Amino acid sequence: PHVAKLVTEEWHNLSTEERSTYEEMARRDKQRFEIEKSMYTGPWKIPVKSRTKKDPDAPKRPMSSFLSFSNAKRAQLKSE
Repeated sequence: PHVAKLVTEEWHNLSTEERSTYEEMARRDKQRFEIEKSMYTGPWKIPVKSRTKKDPDAPKRPMSSFLSFSNAKRAQLKSE
């Protein structure tokens, strides 16, 4: 239950060099998203009245650098 707090604490204590790795991953993922978004021709918003399933072909949003970091550290911290 307190894994998120531990990951956040580690994120705040990362050096600039270590953090830049995750920021680069986030930057590349954002570029991927922008490319997929430009090629996507489906609906961006689904009307509230007829809320159906999200289009499975829609591009996934990019992950932030913190999310990349927390995904990498979560398993390690859970085992501790």
